[in-house]
Amino acid sequence: NGVEWDVVEFPSQFLENFAYEKEVLKIFAKHYETDEIIPGEMIDKLIGIKNFNAAIGFLRQLEFGLFDMLIHLTPMNADEVQQVLDGLRKKYAPVIPPKYTKFQNQFSHIFAGGYAAGYYSYKWAERLSADAYFIFTENNIFNESVTNKFYESILTKGGSENPMKLFKDFAGRPVENDALIKLYGMKN
Repeated sequence: NGVEWDVVEFPSQFLENFAYEKEVLKIFAKHYETDEIIPGEMIDKLIGIKNFNAAIGFLRQLEFGLFDMLIHLTPMNADEVQQVLDGLRKKYAPVIPPKYTKFQNQFSHIFAGGYAAGYYSYKWAERLSADAYFIFTENNIFNESVTNKFYESILTKGGSENPMKLFKDFAGRPVENDALIKLYGMKN
């Protein structure tokens, strides 16, 4: 319904964050035989696993988004596409794949998935979702007034207004970058 491509993933990514909240997990995460509620130590391990190598995954997503944008700037042949990818990997990849790997030929999101020159939107929307999520965690994740404000400011508006304005209406400020870094445990 007219939602800008940049933020189409925002609501789903936002909700994914709650899957690691102790208060949420303790509602439904129970042993299938004993009904014992998931212990806090297990939740801490789940969060640790989610955050393991998060910085590498973060860089990889940035590489994907940059690659997608750069190859859509001008028509390119296969060699030029490879040069773009090699240049990005040299600059951003902590591990460079072998030469025979042809990632660009199987990056279906940008060729068959509708994300052509829009793959960056995953990280962009994740930035918004992380910031919104931390507003909830700072105010009790079940806070009814915060929930209602999110619903009214973001969810009910769809594509009717600029998403940055909608976020500011919800948060009372522009979106901040620190939340995304914090979400993956990359900032103390």
